[in-house]
Amino acid sequence: MHRPVSDVLRNGGVVVYIAPHATVYEAIERMAFHNVGSILVLKNNRELVGIFTERDLLRRVVLKGLDARTTPISEVMTHDVIVVSSDTPRYEVERIMREQHIRHIPVADEERLLGVVSLRDILRVENEERKFEIDKLKEYVMEKPYPTYPG
Repeated sequence: MHRPVSDVLRNGGVVVYIAPHATVYEAIERMAFHNVGSILVLKNNRELVGIFTERDLLRRVVLKGLDARTTPISEVMTHDVIVVSSDTPRYEVERIMREQHIRHIPVADEERLLGVVSLRDILRVENEERKFEIDKLKEYVMEKPYPTYPG
């Protein structure tokens, strides 16, 4: 269970991002197209300056009555982004998410963004591993006993 968070990354290494001057609507369109719950905000296509999530959309846009078509993403994104490295253990990433009350964390090595991992991604992989272990235990328990030979 000490496997790295890089094992959980989806989308084949595609980093879904948008520029800070883009609108919330443009961000939502991109998120929907890629079927993701968050989008990174990159300055000059390189520098991470924020993250925007479905929760941000609800709390910072919808509840405040802002127009998604005219509101810049930079006004409603989370600026202080927690980033983990690809070799961070999954259990550590899950702990950070629970303590910080966040569901998405960017994963990076050195200066290169590798993607975003969600709490759902981590829990999905953990459930798959548990199911595999249970299936193997069932096979072992249900295995026919070795034949006994007379004598």
